[in-house]
Amino acid sequence: MYRLGIIEESIDNEDILCGLTPYFVSQRIENVSEDECPVWHVNEYQVAEDKIKDVADRLKQHIKETWYCHAFSDERLLVVLKGKWFEISLIRDETWDEMIEYGAVHANVERRYLETIPLHI
Repeated sequence: MYRLGIIEESIDNEDILCGLTPYFVSQRIENVSEDECPVWHVNEYQVAEDKIKDVADRLKQHIKETWYCHAFSDERLLVVLKGKWFEISLIRDETWDEMIEYGAVHANVERRYLETIPLHI
């Protein structure tokens, strides 16, 4: 089972979130006054291992540039960026390098965020 976190404001099509309704667990609201979106709606989903790659394929098409979302299981971390997703080690190692480079160069995500992806939602 993967725990998936998505900030609603990071998605360009609400229909994608509607398609995730069966996996929905909870939502919390965060005030992020320094961000261009000062209120974040952070959704948590639980997605089975056999479904997570299909979900990632849909999300990569609708996550906005400069954002990412992530999911994790007991064994793997999955990071979704604009146009591509990566399945990498839970612990920062060389498997992260390609994801960080792609995210910084092609998805315009600040490198510092990609270097420290948390294992919580």
